[in-house]
Amino acid sequence: MELGSNGLGRGCAWNVAAGLLLSLGALACFAVGCGSDAGDSGGKPPPADSGAPNGQAPEATGVFIVFADDIHPKVRARYTELLGDALGKPVETVTAATLPESLDATSLVVTIGDTPVTRALVPPGERDALAPEAFVVRSGKRGAATVLAADGAPAKSHPHGNLGALHGAYALLEELGFAFLHPLAPVVPKPLRLPASAIERKEAPRWDTREIHLHTQHPLELTELLQGFGDAGPADAKGFEKMLPEWDRFLEWSVANGQNGVEWFLLWAKSFEDFADSDVRIGRLAELVDRAHAFGISAGIDAPIAFAQQHSYRLLREQGDLASELAQIRARLDWLAKAGWDFYGIESGTSEFTAPKADRMLAWMNEVAKHLDEKHGGKRAFIKVHCSTGQVAEGFADPKTGQPINFNFLPHHADERLGVLPHTVQHYSLTDPAPTYGNTDFGYIRDFLRQEVGRRPVVYYPETAYWVSFDVDVPLFLPLYADRRLNDLRLLAKDEDAPGAGKMDGQLVFSSGWEWGYWLNDVIAARAAWDPGPTSASQIDALKGSLEKALRVFGPATKDVVSWIADVVQSEQELLIEGKVSGKAPKSIAMRNGQAYLQGWETWDDVSKLGTGFSVPLKMTQPDKLGLVDMRNPLHGGPGYSAEIEPLLAEMVSRFELLSARAEELRPVVPAEARDLFDDLADAMKMTALRAKQVHGLYDYVDGYFDTPMPKRLERLSAARKALDDAAVIALAREKRYRVPAERIAGWRDNPTAYEFGYLWSVRSLYYWWRDEGKAVDAPVFPCYLNVINPVDVAFGEGLGTDAARWMGEFLSNDQRRGCLAEPSAPPLFPQDGLRSRP
Repeated sequence: MELGSNGLGRGCAWNVAAGLLLSLGALACFAVGCGSDAGDSGGKPPPADSGAPNGQAPEATGVFIVFADDIHPKVRARYTELLGDALGKPVETVTAATLPESLDATSLVVTIGDTPVTRALVPPGERDALAPEAFVVRSGKRGAATVLAADGAPAKSHPHGNLGALHGAYALLEELGFAFLHPLAPVVPKPLRLPASAIERKEAPRWDTREIHLHTQHPLELTELLQGFGDAGPADAKGFEKMLPEWDRFLEWSVANGQNGVEWFLLWAKSFEDFADSDVRIGRLAELVDRAHAFGISAGIDAPIAFAQQHSYRLLREQGDLASELAQIRARLDWLAKAGWDFYGIESGTSEFTAPKADRMLAWMNEVAKHLDEKHGGKRAFIKVHCSTGQVAEGFADPKTGQPINFNFLPHHADERLGVLPHTVQHYSLTDPAPTYGNTDFGYIRDFLRQEVGRRPVVYYPETAYWVSFDVDVPLFLPLYADRRLNDLRLLAKDEDAPGAGKMDGQLVFSSGWEWGYWLNDVIAARAAWDPGPTSASQIDALKGSLEKALRVFGPATKDVVSWIADVVQSEQELLIEGKVSGKAPKSIAMRNGQAYLQGWETWDDVSKLGTGFSVPLKMTQPDKLGLVDMRNPLHGGPGYSAEIEPLLAEMVSRFELLSARAEELRPVVPAEARDLFDDLADAMKMTALRAKQVHGLYDYVDGYFDTPMPKRLERLSAARKALDDAAVIALAREKRYRVPAERIAGWRDNPTAYEFGYLWSVRSLYYWWRDEGKAVDAPVFPCYLNVINPVDVAFGEGLGTDAARWMGEFLSNDQRRGCLAEPSAPPLFPQDGLRSRP
């Protein structure tokens, strides 16, 4: 993230700095001593001690930290803890006045923010010229000791302390060998070594808004905490407090990866309604907001208006006359404001696929924007602009066509104080084929984004995980997400750089889980909003450059790890998105792309597929495929298996197995401190290769139903079953290394969401794998085979309808596990119904 285009380089800053350094000689003598190296902003660290092994820089024997007054005590304590952990003993926090005059060559002085020690290395004029959140990290000397200084500028919006100085402080730690990759598991170098060479980093962000949306409608690592719950529920105050350090870890990850905001979804359900609107809850939410502010991070809450899907908190719960509706909205915004939010998110419609009348929806969203601006100090609201299809807003024209506008684009007609969040789903970029949610691609989302830039706040809103049967819950290793997010921001930056073009405000990343390598997607997507690498010669060069900066902790293995990840991405782009076989694209991407076959399929994916022919068609929310049960019908529509699908499945097996083997070869050369991170990636790649092998075997088994001898078919089924069994061993072993208690994210248990399980329960059970094997062997025609979801609860929330659905599901089902309308009362057991005894 070198500067220049951001106005911090270009030579002139150095000329100013040189003059200022001369005028600050006295200050330099005070802060860093007046020896031959004193005040040298390009100061060199001490030469390697002859006793250091293999020419490495010597170990630090003592660390002294000087903090500026505006560094929050919570950050000071955490920063001191990190350096003490690396050093193996307590470090000393001092002031410029109490910093010892004489320190030896193995001492390290770290100075953060506006201190006299910092000013000796980063003159005031240079600091004052920094853009919002830009930072400088620079090394120097105090006598024989090494000095590392970090300083920066506050955020442009919602400044909470000096966020630029904190970005610099964590960049400084990266220079010392720390890494902040998994949000809950920072890497701490041991032993702590002095820098091997002089350090000079100056960086500034491309966009002002760089935020993460934690999608707590899904049962993720932090879902309970962010709802104000403890592990045991809303009454578990001690459990809530016990999880707070996890929030601090995430916040420091955000700072280290160039973010300045976090948002999450607020939930509401009948089962916890008393707590949901209580003073106790707002107090706990305020604690989360205060901790975010301590780290300089803005906090936002996604509180929909009438959107009821997946236990959403709603500003409007009783519809009637407009005046009473607007009063409800204002009252609940006033209640939420007690937590101290910096911004608010809202949703359009009553679900992703249903909506009220357009004029009423517009009145509601306008009231949110107006009330927050006029009654809550100019706070902003942002509304998601979804990529669902098939709905229009009658009476409101599309400015380009004059026809009724796409209902998701209704905010075009809203109060210009309302920001928009143009949203894409899954790993597809703005230029990829995207056969999901009724789309062919997301080019029209890009067009809408460009249309609204300059009219209102605009923040791009893509995903780094989708969950719901698509990716991490299979699990599939998809660094493709990281690449596609970087690709999107490079594209949008290029759009902005065209003559006369406006600039969007930034990016909000939809995040849904971090295990199985999904932390990597968040890291690269987050850093892309700081620097999308617009000058890189190609997308692959930009990806490699971003990976190399982020994965420095892999040491000598970094380039090999980066090359491996880049090759995984290239293979996934060709196979999963483009459906290419031997480099040749299919005649149609529909049902001919690898993603459709490796992803999971659950009941409501099958029901949606059947419903595409209804008079009011259901919308599929993932790519369609030639189904295992469909293949038993010789008159099935869609592609031919042998000619079109089998070659794709076979190439996925061969390429993914080779990539998995490369990962195994890399494991021994990855440094010990990074091994846990790499093991996560390698295990995820192995699972992806095994999933490809299972799917290929199951499809071959079914395809041979009419014309292949049974021994040959059983051989292919046996290969598929072995792949599942091998995957079960890996899943069980990796679960022991999850960064939060496994039961929280992989158990079948009550939680605030509309799901009866953690987001990785389907990995623990290999639910999608077993369901596919059952469909291959038993060919169940009932689409609700092994249903684990209550659709009424997911779509509309808890209440009478949910209870009725459960009763009807149990009444109509011959087996508690197989009702369309009800989730089971206990998790299904596998193999189901003696499956392995057949055929």
